[in-house]
Amino acid sequence: MLAFRFKAVLQTINLSYLLLTMVCIFLGFSAVIANHGDVNGYLLIAACIAAFVGHVSLCTFHEYSDLKHTWAFKVNRDKHVGHPRARDQVNSAFLAGLVALIVSLLCGLFLVVKFGLGILPVGVIGLMILLSYSSVIKKHPIYSLLAPGFGFALLIALGTEYVLVGQYTQLVWVIAIIPFFLVNNLWLLNNYGNIKVSAEDNGSEGFPMAYGIKVSNYVYAVFATLATLIIIAYVVIGYLPVLSLIALIPMPLAFYALYGGIKFGQNITQQPKFLRSNLIATVATPALLGLTLILD
Repeated sequence: MLAFRFKAVLQTINLSYLLLTMVCIFLGFSAVIANHGDVNGYLLIAACIAAFVGHVSLCTFHEYSDLKHTWAFKVNRDKHVGHPRARDQVNSAFLAGLVALIVSLLCGLFLVVKFGLGILPVGVIGLMILLSYSSVIKKHPIYSLLAPGFGFALLIALGTEYVLVGQYTQLVWVIAIIPFFLVNNLWLLNNYGNIKVSAEDNGSEGFPMAYGIKVSNYVYAVFATLATLIIIAYVVIGYLPVLSLIALIPMPLAFYALYGGIKFGQNITQQPKFLRSNLIATVATPALLGLTLILD
């Protein structure tokens, strides 16, 4: 039973979003290197731990919310004889999320004591997103569309920079907007196949379900185009080095994924090559961008 619970918890830690967590930490780290030239390794480890446990807590609580509404768990709920495997998954996800939340709060308390109240806004907003995601955010199409990019791209990059140097700089703000659009697109396309499931199982109303696949494709196209144009504009005005143009190399994969969304709609989950392309573009673009900041 314990082995199964551990496996169930591991399955809730979405690998693609864990990669995003690492990339957004790297982006904040890269901005610090570009501005200050050096970092404290122990502080970087502290930032990584705080971001990781926050990621685990969000994923496990989200999984708990989804699982507790499944048919297997709801069957004969009043008699407490739901499917034992489903009930075990629910309990495991809740316990793991609770432990991760407590660790997140302890990490936040440590960071506030160590670095002062400047880190508090990032922590409080992150906690609000975590606690309200299943009950509020995922039931509102606009909130659910923008929350992934805000939580991952902006908060993690900003928090990493503050932990490393004790301040927020303009560079992190302006470059974090690039993965903000890409992370939102990752969530958007991944949810095309969840339209009916969201409506029937947990009452959530994601953007694709609320506005349809066609509008979602338009939004995806706008976000991908903005991410591309922002990189080019930053290079043209001299805010980023010319070398940063290599961050555009993965972007055709984002438009390839858009083609899949247009062609297959909510059946895109049956065409994993498009979802993989979207993930690669989302992870590789900010990773290359951060690398150019270090190399410049």
